[in-house]
Amino acid sequence: MVKPITKEELLELINSKQKFVLVDVRDTPDYEDEHIVGAVQLLISEMNENKVNSMFDKEDLIVTYSEDINCPAKIIAAEKLINFGFKNVLAYEASWKEWKESNYPVEKS
Repeated sequence: MVKPITKEELLELINSKQKFVLVDVRDTPDYEDEHIVGAVQLLISEMNENKVNSMFDKEDLIVTYSEDINCPAKIIAAEKLINFGFKNVLAYEASWKEWKESNYPVEKS
């Protein structure tokens, strides 16, 4: 089971300057238009063990997010990472839509 993280916890994590990886699994046009500050894009269709092992360390804290609270992509991505042996994986439960509506930090590609 994937552990959730709230928007407040994610904002605190970003502001703490703690090392972690934020993974946006939305489509490329959406990611390029705007994404949560510091996020990297990784599409579920491109997630394979070799690729993620070259991008992340097994001990990294990784947070996944997708379009909205109803989009299962964040959970699917997190489960794939866990199945590949990553230990510290969370899913931002509300995702992009709530983050944007809260006027939290975003950036463009």
